[in-house]
Amino acid sequence: MTTQLPRLDPEWLTTFLAISEHGGVLAASRALHLSQPALSARIQRLEDAVGQSLFHRTSQGMTLTDAGKRLLPVARKLPTLLREALETVDPENTLPQTAPLRLSASSTLSDFVFPTLIAEYARTHAIAGVELRSGNTDEVLAAVRSGRVNLGAVEGLTRAAGLHLEPFLHDEIVPVYSPEHLSSELIPTVSKAVSLETLRQLPLLWREYGSGTRRVIEDTLSHSGIRIQTLKPQYVFGSTMALKNAALAGLGIAFLPRRILQQELALHRLSIMNTKGLEIRRTFSWVLPSGDLPPELHSFYQWVLAHFHQDANV
Repeated sequence: MTTQLPRLDPEWLTTFLAISEHGGVLAASRALHLSQPALSARIQRLEDAVGQSLFHRTSQGMTLTDAGKRLLPVARKLPTLLREALETVDPENTLPQTAPLRLSASSTLSDFVFPTLIAEYARTHAIAGVELRSGNTDEVLAAVRSGRVNLGAVEGLTRAAGLHLEPFLHDEIVPVYSPEHLSSELIPTVSKAVSLETLRQLPLLWREYGSGTRRVIEDTLSHSGIRIQTLKPQYVFGSTMALKNAALAGLGIAFLPRRILQQELALHRLSIMNTKGLEIRRTFSWVLPSGDLPPELHSFYQWVLAHFHQDANV
């Protein structure tokens, strides 16, 4: 005698995925172009079928219960399984990609690296769109852990609890200033090689706490004997672009990725401060959840790895 399994409608699981990614019924209904009552009814039927509550419901939105977290990696396999089922029956039935690339990245990557990569990738791969979310390192890790995105990218980390990190890009951070706007009494100081001790006397611009860029700089300075508490962080900004614009405006000295400064350095709008004994290097890494990536993201992930593997110094 066999036990009859409960019926699970694929549309229920599609709804479950949408709500888990968007954090609530309202946002999911907009993404799926369905009414909120229809989505709520689907989730109720799914919860009845599995005999478990899958979401915590609060005034701030919906978050996954432990049962929901266990279901999430399995539900993510649904689009692949449906595609394979159709292609097995009819090998000529090659469906176009229907799911957009959903990923989250720290601001340097989302503002300056990924837009170009996505454009290059789209020239040779059929994609259904891209949802690229920007945040600091802590926010990216949280987005992947919660299932709001399936793939993330951060800098400066070698490990993260419950997640797998895969390095794919190396970068250098340099201290820069505006030679046009920086006050005249400081220009002689920063126009020649200066010691790390001189940093204590200069106006510095910083990223916010939780930023991977800030963490890398603090670690490097600490290893060089400079404690962040002894410096003068007069201004704090929430993105790499804001930090660069502040340096261009002459607010002070900013630590920025060299790869985003080619134009400003060539036009002499920014200059690199030659600091003796200071070299700041970092590594960008993919943030991967446990389980398999959706096929559209796995393809992009592998393509980026191969893209940067062609030049280890990129």
